[in-house]
Amino acid sequence: MSLLVSLGLSAGEARLYLKLLTQPEGEMLDKVVTAFGIPTPIAEDAIKSLSDKGLVKISSNRVEAAQPRMVIQRIMDQRKQNLEHELMRQSSTALDLEKRLEPVYWENRLGIRPEDIMEPLRDLSDMELRTTQILAGASREIFIFAQTFGWYEKVREALFQAHDRGVETKILMLVKDPSTEQRAKELRSLGIQVRHCDQYPVRGTLVDDQELVFVVWARKKSEVPRPIYHRPNYTKNQGLIRVFRDAFQKRWEEAQSI
Repeated sequence: MSLLVSLGLSAGEARLYLKLLTQPEGEMLDKVVTAFGIPTPIAEDAIKSLSDKGLVKISSNRVEAAQPRMVIQRIMDQRKQNLEHELMRQSSTALDLEKRLEPVYWENRLGIRPEDIMEPLRDLSDMELRTTQILAGASREIFIFAQTFGWYEKVREALFQAHDRGVETKILMLVKDPSTEQRAKELRSLGIQVRHCDQYPVRGTLVDDQELVFVVWARKKSEVPRPIYHRPNYTKNQGLIRVFRDAFQKRWEEAQSI
């Protein structure tokens, strides 16, 4: 009982499972509820919970305990999943806390405000969301370093709306296969300027020389399915924007027209 409870089962679930364990053929549902010495509401809840967890099998109104080895494995798998979810939640909280506390630390020690230089973004999904947001506010021009532009569909509507507002848009991307050719073709059909550019370790979007979302790819390993990248960032810092713009313009002039 104590070991099962320590693994997350309720006292009622543990007691019911141990009772069923001694019944090789299982037991009828009504007898489980009335004859095991467990109060009816607790027994009913325990049967449902154990069934949902796959710890007992119910067939033709008969309840049978699952094999202990399988039961323990299911319990551990569920606990592992719960712990992973909790770790993800705490990691998110930790990142939010870091973003709040780090600026205070550096501002009071060095007199600088890191958020005036860069705001770290959580991951590539967060980067795509922020990109969509700054595209929605574009009024003059958009520069995009896109590589294969695999995230095109996620910003497609925002790009089209910017184009409809008369925003000049230039996109550098690696056109190397049917999928990238199709993206480039669709963009060009709308009058958006697209040029072919070889691989470059920076991906990003610059809007109106005021807002920049970017990520730096650190390296690529043959044994991992995706390249390793540094954390994405958002910035309004004019120094970083100038570096990005100069790199973009240089490669735009060198890029091949499509």
